[in-house]
Amino acid sequence: MLQFLFTKTPLFFLTQSFWRDEAFSYFMAKKSILEIIFLTTKDFNPPLYYLVLHFWMKVFGSSEIALRSLSIIFFWATIYVAFLFLVNVIKMKEKKPTLYLVLFIINPLLYYAFEARMYTMFAFLAGLSYYAFCKKNYRLYLFATISGLFSHYFMILVVFSQLFFLIINKKSFKDFKRTVIYLSLLAFSPWLVFFFSQNSLPNTFWLTKPHLKDMFGIFGIIYTGNEVAFYPGDLISKIQNNVIYLSFVLLVIIAIGIYFYIKKLSKKDRVNFQLFFIWGIGIPLIVGLISFIKPLYFPRYLIFTGVGFLLLIIFILEKINVYMRAIFIIILIVLTFNYQKLQIEYRKKTDLRKVLREIQVIADKKDSIYVNDLNFFTAQYYLNKNKLYIYGKSYKDIPAYNGKVLISEENVASNLPFYPQKAFILNSNGQYSIQAVY
Repeated sequence: MLQFLFTKTPLFFLTQSFWRDEAFSYFMAKKSILEIIFLTTKDFNPPLYYLVLHFWMKVFGSSEIALRSLSIIFFWATIYVAFLFLVNVIKMKEKKPTLYLVLFIINPLLYYAFEARMYTMFAFLAGLSYYAFCKKNYRLYLFATISGLFSHYFMILVVFSQLFFLIINKKSFKDFKRTVIYLSLLAFSPWLVFFFSQNSLPNTFWLTKPHLKDMFGIFGIIYTGNEVAFYPGDLISKIQNNVIYLSFVLLVIIAIGIYFYIKKLSKKDRVNFQLFFIWGIGIPLIVGLISFIKPLYFPRYLIFTGVGFLLLIIFILEKINVYMRAIFIIILIVLTFNYQKLQIEYRKKTDLRKVLREIQVIADKKDSIYVNDLNFFTAQYYLNKNKLYIYGKSYKDIPAYNGKVLISEENVASNLPFYPQKAFILNSNGQYSIQAVY
């Protein structure tokens, strides 16, 4: 039973080997509070997640499961925020909210609940900000929004979307205190000044322009968070076909929703539809279109829009015939499970943990471990050896987005050691060779 759970269900992601970004999270969170603050000004994410992880590690340790468990907590907190929307905003009664939460729980974005990064924390805070916004709970709004801004820079899109919503709903939200939004931005502005004063943003970045075909599958991408680059070539067509099928089904549901919006919805329902549409579709579309000029588009950065998108889909489903609703829900569940099956089967991180432990057993104390810059933090996490070096690239050629803020020139080696000392050279595919100069 346990073998099935940890090999054939999303729990598989919990026990995988760390990859670079997760190991980077660990080493950043290990620093002192002041170091975390200063170092993150020279990196690509604000400090709050690393600060929270810093204290989490003091209590629960630094194993893979301990570090990833923080993301699981925020995932379930996000589910709770979705429940609050279903009960207090959409006004569902009885058992319906619990049944609809299944769509959130099985959603492929569950992948990030098992990753030691800030994405589920960001999704939770963004969702909480929208909820406080709807309920006009200003204290909660300030807490969620300011915390979100210090978790991920894309939180700025949440604030701007809320301002846009207020502009098009002057009458419905005329008593909303916009000053609370400006106050949250004001609280974040010193960090931005500090960030830009410390960070000379690089010209190179890992993000590339999206393909036009991505826009045709945009609804499936929002729903699944699909990132083609993580899958091997022979699987891409299977994954993309699943995303396209999901996109078609979701497009039909949204088209029905737009029809109801124009013809049948009450004033209050129209306001809710607008909020979920801006949150779940408007933001990804804007980011996607801008990315054709300046790449910003990366599905995991838009994880917070998946919550709004699912709320929009559920909101529309509640307005249609019960039999049609059942058909749509069954189709969504079947396609979602199929996507999860493919993701579990193929979205495997390279098992560097196994190979690094093998190297640790057979390497002498004087031997060195040479890795590329992509695997440096992962190797450092599993080996904790001083004789670990980045090989095959000079320090100046290491991209800033590979965690260069935590890499020094002393971590780079340009030559092989002289025998009898040896270098274990680890490749990205998990294979290694042993070399030396004779």
